[in-house]
Order: sequence, then C-alpha cells, then structure tokens
Amino acid sequence: MSETIRVEAADGGTFDAYLALPEGQPAPALIIASSIYGVNAGLVKTLERYVRRGFIVVAPDLFWRTQPGPIESNQRSDAQARLASYRIDPGMDDLRATRDALARYRAWNGKFAVVGFCFGGQHAFLGLTRLGADVGVSYHGTSIQKYLDEAPRVTKPFSFHFGSEDDLVSPEEVDAIRQALAGKTGDIVVHEGAGHGFAREDSAGYNARVARLAEERAFSRLDELKSVAVV
Repeated sequence: MSETIRVEAADGGTFDAYLALPEGQPAPALIIASSIYGVNAGLVKTLERYVRRGFIVVAPDLFWRTQPGPIESNQRSDAQARLASYRIDPGMDDLRATRDALARYRAWNGKFAVVGFCFGGQHAFLGLTRLGADVGVSYHGTSIQKYLDEAPRVTKPFSFHFGSEDDLVSPEEVDAIRQALAGKTGDIVVHEGAGHGFAREDSAGYNARVARLAEERAFSRLDELKSVAVV
C-alpha cells in the first residue's frame, strides 16, 4: 500500500513524500534521498522492492522549494537546473521533518536508515552525523567528501557503494571517505566495472548485477533494524 503524504517543513510550507507500508509490522523505516531526478517511476520500482523486504519506505520531494516533482532521466538539463538551487541544510531539515512524520504511524518500530542515490548519498552520510540514523546507505553517492570533517560523529553502521568507473566520484574521493571512516563499523565497497547510476533502474548506467550485489550487502546492515522495537 502506497500513498502521497504531506509533511510540514521546519521553515514553513509543506511538501510531498511517497510512503509505502509493508505487510509485516511494526517495521523499520527507510528514508530515501533520491537522485536529482526525484521520486520518479524508476525509483518507485526500487522502493516497491524494499517494501516487499519488510520496510516502511518514505521518500520526500527534496526539490519542492525549487522545481517540485519527479523528472525523468531524459530531462537532465531540468534536473541540473534545480540542483543548482538546492541547499543542503534545508534539505536535511526536510529529512528530519520526514522522520518526525513517521511518529504518527503505529507501523513504525522507531528505527530508521537514510538511503541515498547519487546526489542523495551526501544525505545518507549526514543522516548519520546530524539526524541520528541507525544505518546509512549510499549508492554511487556524490559530495560525501565535502562533509568528512563530520566523520567523528559517525557512530552507527553504514554501507557505501561506488563504481570503479564512476565519472562523478573519483578514486581519490573514495579513498578520502575510506580514510575518514577508518575503524568505524561499515562497508565501503568499490564495484569493478560499474559506472555512475549503477543502482538506478532509470539510468543509462544501470547494472542489474552490481545493483543486486550492492543491495544485498546493504540489506545485511538494514535487516538488523527489524530486531528491536523502540516505540
């Protein structure tokens, strides 16, 4: 069962969020930080699979302040235009508001992860440092390296996946992330031969085999959230 809910923003206004509840409840929640294309048909297809795995899924429209709604992958110029106007701090406030909105659902067990795709990857990292996420998951996440001064605040598990042929995330950036998170509980995996977008079903770079491998590794962390109910 899925629906569009309205979430109240901390700085005024409301925004849409895609919400789907699993059959088994109570359940942990996955807060999804989308790519620059938003919550489009390709992402929803992936999220439906996550729900079948027993998770609440909620995916806010992070671009509601600029150009709201989903954008398909052939509209790259539109997606890039709204990215240029995006600001991370209000965006993280929107993820916090999305988390808080989950409290109205008895189906939620109180545990949550932030899962980011591409542009959403930085949100997965900052979900650990700023929102108290129980797990952070990123697929070919960009801009994480900008916030590595916050790495000491990472205390919960993570699963970050990159492609060796990603033209938006360099090997040097991945090495910097690995060094900043050394000694912490988590996975930083580089998938050989994979390019940017390997986990996005609507991307020209989609790689079903690598996406499956990355997803199974990530869910080995996420499944641990099913064991403890805190509400």
